[in-house]
Amino acid sequence: MSSQHIFAIGDIHGRADLLETLLTAIEERARDMQIDYSVVFLGDVIDRGPNSKWALELVRETVASKAGSSLVLGNHDWFPIRILDELSGDHASMALNHWIDNMGGGATLLSYGFDPDGFSVSDLERDFPAQHLTLLRSAASYVELEHHVLVHAGLAPGVPLARQSRRDLMWIGEPFLSSIESFEKTVVHGHTVTPSRRCEKARHRIGLDTRAYATGRLSAVHIHPNGSTDFLETSTEQLGVVLLAEPVSL
Repeated sequence: MSSQHIFAIGDIHGRADLLETLLTAIEERARDMQIDYSVVFLGDVIDRGPNSKWALELVRETVASKAGSSLVLGNHDWFPIRILDELSGDHASMALNHWIDNMGGGATLLSYGFDPDGFSVSDLERDFPAQHLTLLRSAASYVELEHHVLVHAGLAPGVPLARQSRRDLMWIGEPFLSSIESFEKTVVHGHTVTPSRRCEKARHRIGLDTRAYATGRLSAVHIHPNGSTDFLETSTEQLGVVLLAEPVSL
């Protein structure tokens, strides 16, 4: 059994201020407990919130400096590389406009100092930082641990992990959320905002998307080597404070 402790962090959506607070709290917790740890970011680092640039840089620095850390690609993170790598011509331009107008991509571009109005695919290719595009392009589809699977959106019921589609890993809601099937391991995910806006724990899954960009509550789960879990949340009442939290049981 691995002796590594894992901290999985839910959807950040441009709230770099909350992420910095949470990463500092994780480091302090690990120091107090005298443990080695790595961090897995569950995707949707960018869009909607005010500082996607800073958020992506914090993720990049953590992945580079903490052995075993990784980014799982979220559907929002996918849009810039989809536009550049998977589409061309009018299709790329249409996807760029959809990202800016409907996905919160305009807020991301503003955080980099770009004007979303009239921003083009060529601008994205030329001016978006290469290190950040490299981070997104190298992101994992999921991370498998001994007791858990860490993924952005979830898993399609009845489909082996190795055969899960890229789209389901990034986009699925139902039938995953209400499935009563066993996935063999507990699935830790973001993507779907929890109704309680708190960490939620069901028999087969743990939901960590607490809508940080709007609530001020960014959440993480501390996964111990034996599979047990603790939960951390930034405090909406006390800026810069991270609290141990009890998940809502479903």
